[in-house]
Amino acid sequence: MPKPPKAAPASTHPLATPKPSHATGHKSRHLARLSNLPFVGRSAWISRIQQIAAAAPAGAQFPRLLAFLQIGKWLFPYLRDLVHADAPYRCYPDGETGIFRVDPPAGQPLRIAVASDWATGTLEAATVAENMLQAAPHLTLHLGDVYYMGQTSEVNENCLGVPTKTYKGVTWPHGSLGSFALLGNHEMYSGGHAYFNHFLPTLGMYDSDGSVAAPQAASYFCIETPGWILLGLDTGYHSGGFVAFSSTPGIKAIPALNVDARFDNKMLQWLKQTMDTLRAQGSGHKPVLVLTHHQPFSPFESAYRKPVEQLAQSGVLDGREFVWLYGHEHRLTVCTKQSLATGLEAHPRCIGHGGMPVEVSRPNQPMPDVLYYDPRRHPIDQDDPKTAVGFNGHVVLLFEGALLTIEYRDIVDNTLLLSEAFTPTKSGALMQSSRQPAGSPLVPGMAAGAGTA
Repeated sequence: MPKPPKAAPASTHPLATPKPSHATGHKSRHLARLSNLPFVGRSAWISRIQQIAAAAPAGAQFPRLLAFLQIGKWLFPYLRDLVHADAPYRCYPDGETGIFRVDPPAGQPLRIAVASDWATGTLEAATVAENMLQAAPHLTLHLGDVYYMGQTSEVNENCLGVPTKTYKGVTWPHGSLGSFALLGNHEMYSGGHAYFNHFLPTLGMYDSDGSVAAPQAASYFCIETPGWILLGLDTGYHSGGFVAFSSTPGIKAIPALNVDARFDNKMLQWLKQTMDTLRAQGSGHKPVLVLTHHQPFSPFESAYRKPVEQLAQSGVLDGREFVWLYGHEHRLTVCTKQSLATGLEAHPRCIGHGGMPVEVSRPNQPMPDVLYYDPRRHPIDQDDPKTAVGFNGHVVLLFEGALLTIEYRDIVDNTLLLSEAFTPTKSGALMQSSRQPAGSPLVPGMAAGAGTA
């Protein structure tokens, strides 16, 4: 059995040992790393502390500790978060189906660049955005999370490129034909108002001058290509829960306090109507790619079962295999085909490594459910060589008729880590194959723990 690499060798690339934020002008990775704390790391409580720390002057000493000690600045906003009013759930208006049909230019594959957990305002987010544009994408897709609270100021800085007194702004990359985005839990920590009112109006299909021609009017969408159907489904709107404790073992068993990331009933109604419409038009047989923010399956963390149950109960994907891309976990993991529920045969892929410090995955035993994962780690900062994190990145989807190719790209030099292909069969199954370039650091799950003490 092959041994996984113990650690990535030292790299001269600036992103392998990034400079402190006061030297790059971007938000600090140290602040973002609080999100990886067990149990409470992704809660609104920690997010409020991160938000206060991010407002500290560039180069401030111990910004996280100082932010925590400024109890008045984060406690009252946090308590307000518990009783805030969420933005009304939006549906597509009359006359708009939420189905966006996209045809690539003649002789070209349709190129779609995808990232999740990207909107951090860090140097890594800016670099991933630049790498995504190298594919000359026709569309770009964000699978959710605008850090730390998804407020207007953070949407402006982390998605729309508006600088602040302290940091540079980072702009979400747009495709030549359009751009779409799902809701994550962090947008909903402040009620989702900024996502709906400031980010969403910039999304959809574009005119030749870059203006929005067909808007993404809701937090979900369907993209139909000549050979595939992409379903962007919203698990973020109902992911607030009792935000301080909802990820704590034991607390999760209490329904009233648990984050179930369920699909809204209005979206489920739209989903059934959308698939009925596609079938009536003769394209309902096409293979399906599902996109969500939260994980339906995970070898590393608890999965969100409620949307899986809802999707199974809807019956819209019965009798076919499909690919499921998601984030929320800050890592890259390519999993084996899974029977998620009766009638749901999926190929899960976690791509939540778009902008947050990546959670280092170094399992001490084989993982039969994992095809590939990235075990590499590097110092979070030149000034902190002992704190290790993983590597960021994104994926590029290439559609050529019924053939889907997924390219997994590294943040360092936009290097190709893995390429896999999916081709549908007449029975509704998907034929999957993969190619790992020489020197790729990705490790098979069955090699986990090999040679470790």
